[in-house]
Amino acid sequence: MYTDLAEAVESLKDKGFNHTYELGENCITCKELAVKYTVDDLKIVETHSFDQGTDPGSESTVYAIESNTGVKGTLIMSYGMYVDPEKAKLIDRLLKDQS
Repeated sequence: MYTDLAEAVESLKDKGFNHTYELGENCITCKELAVKYTVDDLKIVETHSFDQGTDPGSESTVYAIESNTGVKGTLIMSYGMYVDPEKAKLIDRLLKDQS
């Protein structure tokens, strides 16, 4: 188990998750490659959640994601009161597809 978000991200980079995914409008984008993916194109490989204290802004989850073309990256998302509900729906759909 990782002690904080930075440690998790560094460890995931060591495992080959070198790209950065971002939530967009009805898609997830690989920042470095400027490629847009649908939920059907991606698979969550690992998930790690962190709550760094009493500040709700310090709650986050890092997702290790692999595309159907083999692009591995991480997506970091704050949760709690700061989450964008529309973007959270994308993650919810992706998580449901994993079950």
